Amino acid sequence: MPKITKLEVQKKNKERFNLYLDNQFEMGIDIDTLVKFNLKKDQVLEAAEMEQIQKYDHYRRGLNIAIQYLSFRKRTEREVRQHLIKNDISEEALQQVIDYCYQEKLIDHYDYAESLKNTMINTTDKGPETYKQKLYQAGIETNIIDEYTALYIEQQPMEDIIKVASKVIKTKKGPTSKVKQKTMTALMQKGFTIEKIKQAMDELDFSQDEEQLDDMLQTDLEKTYQKHQRKYEGQQLVRKTIETLMRKGYKYDKIKSKLEESGIENGTEEIE
Repeated sequence: MPKITKLEVQKKNKERFNLYLDNQFEMGIDIDTLVKFNLKKDQVLEAAEMEQIQKYDHYRRGLNIAIQYLSFRKRTEREVRQHLIKNDISEEALQQVIDYCYQEKLIDHYDYAESLKNTMINTTDKGPETYKQKLYQAGIETNIIDEYTALYIEQQPMEDIIKVASKVIKTKKGPTSKVKQKTMTALMQKGFTIEKIKQAMDELDFSQDEEQLDDMLQTDLEKTYQKHQRKYEGQQLVRKTIETLMRKGYKYDKIKSKLEESGIENGTEEIE
């Protein structure tokens, strides 16, 4: 049976030791493994003991990797598990590490959900649907996701949603109906719920300068009319122009009025 002939502290890590059996390097072990098995020079090790030492030290390696990974920020079981797999930790040791992390509250999905909720509400312009998706991707249980998403909706101030919407409005140009549609789309993309979006929309000011809107309609009319002239003429040209402008959000009576101002009645006139 092999005998321990030397135990020396590693130069780069004082918490780990080099284990020599019969004057040959066998493996590195950490201080916890050394103490647990009471290893010392001239100790004879049976094959079964050596196997236990190897398994335990592998578990300790996995645990140290997990603790270091968790030291940067809160993690979920899925994240820790994936990190350990990347570091070639065996399934048996991996599960032991996960169990330890739960036992010591190093992994706590309720705490994770609470922390992420507070961070996102206080530092981002995202809504509860985005939060919900992040929890799902991180591997949080459905019941926790539902519970904390409801809290997110309840705790996120309406003023924050209105502030986000107001910024969106400033970047959009065009008819009021189109600006409203684009604002709603932008808020949905940021993860806000339909109910909250509707509440916010009722409190927003979508009023625009009529002269500016008139100028925009004139510009869009000229571009649209000239574009359709390549394919259409007469009443069909007028109809296609009206249809396109209405899809852009302009009102029918405003379009008709602008067409008349431009001298277009049957689609044969040229826009200068």
